[in-house]
Amino acid sequence: MRNEESMICTALEAYGEDSKRLNGYKKLPENFHGDHHYQIQLENKTFSARFIGLKRYDHAAFGELTDNVLTEQMRFCDFLNENEIPFMRRKPPVDGNPYIHVNWKDSAYRFLLFEWMEGRHITHCTEEVAYKMGKMVRRYHEITCTYSASLPKVSHIDGYEKFIKMIRTAMTDSTIDVQERSMLHTYLQAAEHHIKRSAATNFDFIMQSDLNPLNILWDETDALTGIIDFEHIGYTDRIEGLAWLIKWYARPYGIGSNAESPKLAQSLLKGYGAEDFLNKENLVRLQSLVWLSGCMNWGFTVKTLDLLKEHDGRGQMELNGHLIKYQERGEKLKSLVIQ
Repeated sequence: MRNEESMICTALEAYGEDSKRLNGYKKLPENFHGDHHYQIQLENKTFSARFIGLKRYDHAAFGELTDNVLTEQMRFCDFLNENEIPFMRRKPPVDGNPYIHVNWKDSAYRFLLFEWMEGRHITHCTEEVAYKMGKMVRRYHEITCTYSASLPKVSHIDGYEKFIKMIRTAMTDSTIDVQERSMLHTYLQAAEHHIKRSAATNFDFIMQSDLNPLNILWDETDALTGIIDFEHIGYTDRIEGLAWLIKWYARPYGIGSNAESPKLAQSLLKGYGAEDFLNKENLVRLQSLVWLSGCMNWGFTVKTLDLLKEHDGRGQMELNGHLIKYQERGEKLKSLVIQ
C-alpha cells in the first residue's frame, strides 16, 4: 500500500471507519500553505479529508492556526449546522475530539473529516447572484452576532498596517531609483489615508469564514447550497466583511478579472439590507475599506516586495507599471460605494 493511502487509512481508523471500505481517493489541488486535501470514497459515502500542517506560513502576516483556534473553528462549524447555515458538516473522531494528530513524511498534521458537499462555483457574478449572496450573508451574520468564541478580535486594518510596514522596511534596502521610490511612497500615503478613514471607535465584530466565490457552492438553478471554508473562521468587523464581499461579488467577468460593476455592488448591499445601518459615516468607512481590500492586500504586498528585491532596470519598470495598475484599480473600487 502506498504511503499516502496508508496514512489516510490509519487516520480513518480514528474515526471508526474500516479502511477496507475505502473505495478510492483523489488528491485535490495544492494550496500555498501546504495542507493536503483529498476527496475520499467510503463505499457509498464521499468525504473531504484534510491534513492541516502546524506551520503554514513563512511569515507573521497572518494569524497562526493553533490547536486551540482549530478547536474553536470546529465548534463554530457545529453551531452553523445547528442553525441551518449550509456549512461543512464534520465527522468527529470516536474519541469525541474535534480532530486527530498524525505524523506524515516527517511532518505533524491535524486530520479532519467532513461530509462532501456537491455544487459548482459561480465566479462570473450577476445581479441575482450578488443579491442572493448578500441575503445569505445577512442571515449568517444575524445568527452568529451573539456567538462567543475564545478567538482574537482583530481588525483587518491591523493587517494593512503590517503590510505597509513590511514594504517600508524593504524600501530601505532596495536599489530602486528616486522616481520609483517617490511613487511608492505616495501610494503608501494613499493607503494610510484610507486606513484613517476606515478607523472606528467601536468595531461590530461578528464571526465569519472566508466567503469568496471559490468557497461558495451553487446548484444548477443558482441556489446557494454550501460554504466550504473553515480554516479562516474568526472574528471580523461587519463593515470590513462587507467590503470584501463587494470586491468579490462585483466582478461580472470572473474572479480573475479586475473589472467591477457598481450595479452588482448595490445588488449585494440590497440583498444584505445594508440600508438599515449604512449611514454617511459608515459609507465613508466602507468605501475606504473596499479600496484597501483590493489595493493593500497580501497579493499587492507580495508582488511589491518581490519587485523591490530586483536590482535591474526591468524590475524598476515593472514596479512602475504595478503601481499604476493598482492606482487605476483603486479608483474603480471606490466607485462601487455610492456615498
